[in-house]
Amino acid sequence: MFKLKYTLIILPLLLSACHINKNIDNATAEEQWQIHQQDLKQVVAFQVNGSIAHFSDKSRNYARFLILQQSEEMYEIKITTPLGGNIVSLKANSDYAELIDRDGRHYTDRDVESLMRKISNINIPLNSLHNWLKGFSDDTSNIKLDNSGRLASTEFMQNANKWNLTIPNYMTRKFKSRQIDLPSTIELKHDDEKIRLKIDNWILR
Repeated sequence: MFKLKYTLIILPLLLSACHINKNIDNATAEEQWQIHQQDLKQVVAFQVNGSIAHFSDKSRNYARFLILQQSEEMYEIKITTPLGGNIVSLKANSDYAELIDRDGRHYTDRDVESLMRKISNINIPLNSLHNWLKGFSDDTSNIKLDNSGRLASTEFMQNANKWNLTIPNYMTRKFKSRQIDLPSTIELKHDDEKIRLKIDNWILR
């Protein structure tokens, strides 16, 4: 009798779970994107590491990076040589940025992008780092989605610069007892500049 009651209780739950999964599997890319966006909004604090390549008509640079994102507007970036030597350490929030170069010299500015460009000659859209790094966009006019409802490409304006963002590859990580897809390769283009990030790992807080 107990087994029968147990089965009668569990069976509807299993059928309900199967129904939810079936709906997700059958959802259009746009519907999956809406769900994915809501998940990404909850990803606020994280750690990311990998390699970065910067190409322009004048130079090519390769390095390793570590990003520690404490909140949407507060983060730290460490860029090192492929062998681990320090190149740049950067701390930033909404209205202040501090950079330490390889010789230990300190520089500050109210705008993080201006500071980075002035010291390293590398132009990166850091003011929207928290969004494009995790593959999030709230612009519905310029986005292209992949078959799984994830951001495949978009373009956006920042400080009068037009950036093209492409995310060809994703990885899956566990976040709040569920699976979430996050970029494993990111490409940014602006004029003659191209930045490629290859992410080794995401650690979600």
